[in-house]
Amino acid sequence: MKKPSKKQAASVGAIVVLGAIGVWAVTANHAKTTDKNIGSADAKPKASLTVTTTTPQSTDWPISFTANGSIAAWQEAIVGSELGGIRLAEVRVNVGDVVKRGQVLARFTDESVAAQVAQQKAAVEEARAALAEAQSNAERARTLANSGALSAQQSAQY
Repeated sequence: MKKPSKKQAASVGAIVVLGAIGVWAVTANHAKTTDKNIGSADAKPKASLTVTTTTPQSTDWPISFTANGSIAAWQEAIVGSELGGIRLAEVRVNVGDVVKRGQVLARFTDESVAAQVAQQKAAVEEARAALAEAQSNAERARTLANSGALSAQQSAQY
């Protein structure tokens, strides 16, 4: 690696000094501007953006273009209605159709109904387990009631 010449070192030094003076000048000018704006009530900030106006013009856009690749759905949406939390799966008649008594007009999905049935069955099983535990606790309390280890209130609770 070559050692820089005296001219190059002097040039770099001059650039650094000029840069420092420029930074000082900008910050000193900003400080003066903000000090003036702080004291005056009607001081308005300077615009920081420039706006260019233009006249609208008509342009022809291509109706079709050629591209390679595959097309896939970005998002899917299921459009339907719900009645009491049950989604409508199929409508078997149209407006104006003649229908007969007992004819199926629409069909609802059975997933939510099956989920509700399963949830109720689980609640029944949970209640049965709680009953079995309560009966076991009551039996233990009866055996201890005569020994005096439990008060009458505790025995009644069990």
